[in-house]
Amino acid sequence: MKHIGLLLVVLCVSLVPVAGAQQAATKPVGKMWHLRHPLTNRTPRTPGVTASQSFNAEASLRHKAKIWEFGAYDGGTWAALTDINDLGMAVGYGDVPPIGPDGAGSTHTLAVPVFGPHAGEWIDLGTLGGDQPMGWEEPFPIQISNTGLVATHSTTPNGQVHAAAWTKRSGMVDLGTLADTGDPRYSNYNSSYAGATNRLGTLIVGWSGVDGAADAPVVWTPSLKWKNGELVTKWKIHKLDTAGFPDLTGWQAWAVNDFGQIVAIAFNEDESIIISALWNPRPDGKGWKLMPLPPSPDYPVTLAFHINDRGQISGAVVSADDSTWLPRFWKPLNTRRTKYTDPIELALPQGFAGCESVGLNEVGDMTGDCYNDTTSLPVRWTTKNPSFSEIISFPGDWGFCWGINNHRTAVAFYGGGENCSADNYVSCGGATQLH
Repeated sequence: MKHIGLLLVVLCVSLVPVAGAQQAATKPVGKMWHLRHPLTNRTPRTPGVTASQSFNAEASLRHKAKIWEFGAYDGGTWAALTDINDLGMAVGYGDVPPIGPDGAGSTHTLAVPVFGPHAGEWIDLGTLGGDQPMGWEEPFPIQISNTGLVATHSTTPNGQVHAAAWTKRSGMVDLGTLADTGDPRYSNYNSSYAGATNRLGTLIVGWSGVDGAADAPVVWTPSLKWKNGELVTKWKIHKLDTAGFPDLTGWQAWAVNDFGQIVAIAFNEDESIIISALWNPRPDGKGWKLMPLPPSPDYPVTLAFHINDRGQISGAVVSADDSTWLPRFWKPLNTRRTKYTDPIELALPQGFAGCESVGLNEVGDMTGDCYNDTTSLPVRWTTKNPSFSEIISFPGDWGFCWGINNHRTAVAFYGGGENCSADNYVSCGGATQLH
């Protein structure tokens, strides 16, 4: 399955017809690097074919464990789960009713508990009030902390995408853009995205720019203030330092850990240079210090997607023509985490041409997906043994697995199987327990 690679932000993709879902996105408004797109490049459903039948089972290890199938939001047509916290609350996005004449609803941020008395009951976390047509924000993951804070993004009433934070107490809160700092350099920065939060829920990271472009990496920090007789959380946006890299004009912060380390992808105007970067908190507490992650000696593009509290980083390296994505991870070489290894190679399951490692927990489990000419399937790796890889057998003929918690519960989205045909757009949401 061919990667899209560099897809510019498509803020005008409104309720794309099913026939159009198989086409590459039209020329966008702003530029962004992202994970491989599960909508436009997926293989059409093959009746009767499941994930376990889509590859040579004798030649590749297969994960066998309990599978939870959650389908889609009640009355919706699709859902995609991208993260899960240690309490078993999974989050992602999907469409909700009313369903339009094209067979799709509006995209909302969604949550679903995997365990407990309300397991499998979808929760609509809402939007920021704007018209949010199906599929516009994909495939940028939504993340949840162990405190229940959800880092997401939504269309505002003025049609721009803004980063958002959701909690049960506050509901969906607009995190604003760099224009809110009052700095005249960012007066026209009218959009933002929240890429991630850490497990403690103390930081949110992402980017801000003009009309959806990833012009500057940002971090939001919280403070408590009294309002109407109660304490409420206020989030303040800060631009991360990019000094020393004047040629890199696009920045996307993808993940942050509980120690405040932040990883990002950066690129220049014509995408001839794409690197991964890391910010470490300064010892004096005054911001973050930027360093590039070591590149691959064989592949010009490096993509860092997640970082755990050990400082390990999951990601991928990509060929110059964007035809090959290979899973990699980095690990720190010193206690200050100012030196890192070169990208460490991860094994590909037999029969697959490329992969990306995305999800990462504290014990070193990694999840992602691998692709060949006919499909993409969820896969797991471990930092403890780079030669190990295993297909995660969700009951579909394609799937992606981007989130895993510290109890080794992984969430995925998939389609084409008997219980989730997913003929329209993406998929059903599900979870599995790794062992």
